[in-house]
Amino acid sequence: MGSTQKNVIAALTAALLWAFAFVAPAAVKPASELLLVTGRYSLFGLCGLYVLCRGWSQLKLMPIRRILFGLYIGFVGYFVFYICVSYSATMDSGFITAVVVGSSPITIAVAGNFAEKRMSWRELVAPVILILVGLTFLSASDFIQGERSDDTNDSLFAILLAIMAMLTWSYFVVRNAQSQRTWETKPNPTIWAALVAMGAGGASMVLLPFAIATTPDETFEPYPLFKIIAWCVFLGVIGSWWGTYIWVKAAQGIPVPLVGPLLATETIFGAILSLPVEQRMPTWTEVGGALFILVGIGVYMAFDVKNSRSRDSGSDSDTEKSDASDVPAVT
Repeated sequence: MGSTQKNVIAALTAALLWAFAFVAPAAVKPASELLLVTGRYSLFGLCGLYVLCRGWSQLKLMPIRRILFGLYIGFVGYFVFYICVSYSATMDSGFITAVVVGSSPITIAVAGNFAEKRMSWRELVAPVILILVGLTFLSASDFIQGERSDDTNDSLFAILLAIMAMLTWSYFVVRNAQSQRTWETKPNPTIWAALVAMGAGGASMVLLPFAIATTPDETFEPYPLFKIIAWCVFLGVIGSWWGTYIWVKAAQGIPVPLVGPLLATETIFGAILSLPVEQRMPTWTEVGGALFILVGIGVYMAFDVKNSRSRDSGSDSDTEKSDASDVPAVT
């Protein structure tokens, strides 16, 4: 098996690990969403704290404004993002949440094009329209299916939370990649990842006592307690930290045009894994909305591949590779 194939398999493994984030909120019930988020990222932050202690000499060389920026985008891109994902998934469906958040490559492309034009605006029109049609299908699912109106408001609010998660993640990716390109001295990737982890973990540790206090009493019975701890360990250590490590290593040997499609597999994994947990099949409007969004992502990827192949293989190619490795998937 060639090195590229091994890297692709590793990237798919990372995407699968990340996809469990869409399943966990429904799987840990009756535990609260806030307890899952704070427990997960407290452990993630502790991993980051360990790395920062080991690399203290390198951390001291970083300007304080960069340290604060790393903590800030970690808080926004991980903690705030997963708060939106968790409440969206439990209010409506992990399937819908995964699909909506999975359209983030388009919002990242649009936002990135404003900051640094990388492709024609005309090439973005078709993907954006397809994504909007898909979101409309998902938003109107309850009305089209004629389901009871009591749940409609919750479903619409859940989709709004999923859209907020998508926009939050897009902001994180664009600002992170933009800062890495503009800084003259690039930070050590491991130290930078640890700072981002501490940004998410710091907020989680502060709110963890509140999350415990507001969690239903039945969560602290033996089996529910074991379940929530197991999921927090899996998501915080294996999913977030180890999954990101696998992705960073894999991305170094993956051709740039493959990065986008491999990131998109997280959406597919998340949607597929959510259905058995919810013990249901998707409605035809959910399938239709998901297909529109996936086709939109596919059209965007096709344009991206075409543009990547048309660029020179010199210094521009090296810049793209560093950009791709700076963009983690949804964790």
